[in-house]
Amino acid sequence: MTQDMQGPPSQAAASAAPVAPVAATYFDGKSSRAHAVTVSVAGKTAVVESLDGRELRRAPLSALRVSERVRRAPRLVTFDDGAFCEIHDHAALDALLAATGHREGWVARAQNSWKLVGMALAGLIVALLLGYYVLLPWTAAAVALSVPAAVEARLGEATLRSLDEGLLTASTLPAARQQQIRAAFAALSLPADPGHDYRLLFRQGGRLGANAIALPGGTIVITDELVALVGSGAGLLGVLAHEAGHVAGRHGLQQAVQASAIGAFTAYVFGDVSTLLAGVPAALLTLRYSRDHERAADAYAVDVMRRNRLPVTALADVLERLERHHRGDAAAGAKDSQAADEGSFFSTHPLTRERIEALRGAAATGR
Repeated sequence: MTQDMQGPPSQAAASAAPVAPVAATYFDGKSSRAHAVTVSVAGKTAVVESLDGRELRRAPLSALRVSERVRRAPRLVTFDDGAFCEIHDHAALDALLAATGHREGWVARAQNSWKLVGMALAGLIVALLLGYYVLLPWTAAAVALSVPAAVEARLGEATLRSLDEGLLTASTLPAARQQQIRAAFAALSLPADPGHDYRLLFRQGGRLGANAIALPGGTIVITDELVALVGSGAGLLGVLAHEAGHVAGRHGLQQAVQASAIGAFTAYVFGDVSTLLAGVPAALLTLRYSRDHERAADAYAVDVMRRNRLPVTALADVLERLERHHRGDAAAGAKDSQAADEGSFFSTHPLTRERIEALRGAAATGR
């Protein structure tokens, strides 16, 4: 950036003593030849002279542009025809500029102040943290809630196809057992949620193990391993109510949008969600619910269990059983421990111990 060499007139500048000429290198803009010169100011005119005293050119101060000071880099005084003087002596040029009444802008002064640069950096870090922890979740929630129900359902179908093609296989759970669980879930009284039609699907979890996965649109996938581990009683219904809480809150979509922050921001600002949502199914396969989402889904499950007169402790018991099962697998030492951990219930539903304590507290207090 550059500024006019002539600044606002000042009484101090007008009465200041003459300033010594400044050594410079002059380029006339017509050839690459460098000329050793001095630059001085006479009234409101800049004068360029060779070292033997010959005047090479003069120009009004208002026609000159002075580059900003950047530490050790030379500064340029540019004429309107493209010719310029390159000056390395910053102190001498500063004195000459001060004599003309020239004053650098606050941006230029800030760039050369370590204190101001440090403050700007700290402000940027604070802004980024606020953006990540406050603005991004808020934006993701707004985008997720703005997705039409039909689009959300299609995203759920796309995610299910991805799961079936890469992670899950057909269920071996007897059809009668599947129907029993579906009937029990359908009989639950759930909070009003007109945008979702819930359905339960059963699959062998494979690497996902004992797990339940809520997909956009209302589909909840239950693995055979989860049914084998926790049974089909009140505890499993609590897990399904928890997953329904994720669906109702569109938590999966929110997490996927946060994972695509740049696309989410662009979609929110410009109103085009098509490009963003194309990558949502892949993001949903690796989502990890946030603390707030887990707490909200647990609160939803507690409400469902109470309105259906089911013991809240049953859900806490299931989580404890899953936790013990997970610890047992870890102690046994899986061949691919990283893959096993990534596929566990706890990789997608974290903070289980905290949740168990909160559920037992809710059961004890009735709140």
